[in-house]
Amino acid sequence: MLNYAIRGHDLTTCNTIEEMAEQAAAQGIYSLQLALGISFPEWSGADKLNPGMGRFIKRKLAEKGVEVGLLSCYINMIHPDPVQRESLLQRFEAYLKYAHYFGASMVASETGCVLPEIYYTEKNFTEEAFEDLVSVIKRLVETGEKYQMMVGIEPGLNHPLYSVERVKQLLTAVKSDYLGIILDPTNLIHSGNDQEQVGIVKEAFESFGEKIVAVHLKDFEIQKDRIVPVNLGEGRINYLAILEIIEKYRPLSYVVLEETKDDGAARGLKLINERRQGIL
Repeated sequence: MLNYAIRGHDLTTCNTIEEMAEQAAAQGIYSLQLALGISFPEWSGADKLNPGMGRFIKRKLAEKGVEVGLLSCYINMIHPDPVQRESLLQRFEAYLKYAHYFGASMVASETGCVLPEIYYTEKNFTEEAFEDLVSVIKRLVETGEKYQMMVGIEPGLNHPLYSVERVKQLLTAVKSDYLGIILDPTNLIHSGNDQEQVGIVKEAFESFGEKIVAVHLKDFEIQKDRIVPVNLGEGRINYLAILEIIEKYRPLSYVVLEETKDDGAARGLKLINERRQGIL
């Protein structure tokens, strides 16, 4: 068994927490990855978070049997401007402080980019960039330890944490029960190695499976050498093989159907269940 989730902002017509709860439950999904900065930006600032907000959101979701599994605070952790970087890190630390009021298991983020805007650049692949990242994650994990909240880090090609090997190095450098990895295999492939997606997942789970706290299952097509997300079941991802690996190593783990929009979540779940039962 696995614990399927969706990002709140993939329910694209929600304007309130109540609507988000109702629409998630209607899709047969009962765990959310909630990004306040996207779904409810007016509530998302470090100075806005408070225990009452967390409890309110938790209570309204629970009325439909829905929970916040992952609280998102996606920032550029290694922003080159030290003033902006400090502001972003303090924001993430505020999320760690208040996440348990939302009922969240972790606060999630990618690692960022050596440039002000996050996109692919080989400048991210230097040892200097990696060491800078390690120092930042050590700080955030120390805050996570203080508030007993997991820091969930997502690798990707647009970041200094761009490969399974780099994740191994990070886990060697930062030893803490409060550092977890959010694995998104689609973030680690390009148009030249998309057939390696299952191998990437297998290597990750064999190498550091005990540190993987969630998986993003993001289907994709390749258009003009670009990876383009699509609803689950409409693209190239070998979701059956990937789900089998996840269930073997981390039963009931969060599996977020990222970029699967609205009613695509119910269709995706139906497809998964039918394929896994051998109906299709």
